[in-house]
Amino acid sequence: MTPDFLGSIATTLSYKNWSLHIATDMRFGGMIASYCNLYGTEGGYLKSTMAWRDEANGGLTWTSKYAESNGITYHDGVIPEGVFKEGTLATLTNGQKVDVSGKSYRELVEQGLLEPTHAGAYQINRSDWGSFTVFDTWFHKLSYVALREISLSYRFPQSLAKKIGANNLNVMLSARNLGYLYNSLPNNINPESGRGNDSREFRIRGFEPYTANYMMTINVDF
Repeated sequence: MTPDFLGSIATTLSYKNWSLHIATDMRFGGMIASYCNLYGTEGGYLKSTMAWRDEANGGLTWTSKYAESNGITYHDGVIPEGVFKEGTLATLTNGQKVDVSGKSYRELVEQGLLEPTHAGAYQINRSDWGSFTVFDTWFHKLSYVALREISLSYRFPQSLAKKIGANNLNVMLSARNLGYLYNSLPNNINPESGRGNDSREFRIRGFEPYTANYMMTINVDF
């Protein structure tokens, strides 16, 4: 949960009467549990769940040999990575139910004994809360570089300021929380929308966006 590094970089550049200030802050490392990515995957709401839905998105094409779907061609196949746990019984394409303990899903598909699973079923099953499956879309390393502030100011010549009875006159335009130069989280989730402001907080529970704000400031010194 605890980040490996927290820091910030800021600089101010000046030229004649102009001044430009840029500030960033950043975090690298530590894990985050993004519940919105978990539930969004299960419901198919996220752009990342387009994977394998059809051929254009990487889905496998196959013609089923199972009795209930024999001869139907599908285009949304995916082969889960991993092996079957001890005691797993699977119904093969020939209708036989056999013990597939320790065998990989891929090798059984390549042997024609199983078929690819449908992308929708795959996304639902792996992100179902009760299955306790940990995968990168929702449990992820949290790193970001935030563009925290950009400010541009101009100091008017004193001769002009004196015309309005002032000693100094400055105008500044500033913008804060403009976005992220780098965001490690899938689906561009707001990396600072954790449940609390403690740097050790590891839960993101919603899709709260970041809020940018803009300001114009006029400073007059009499």
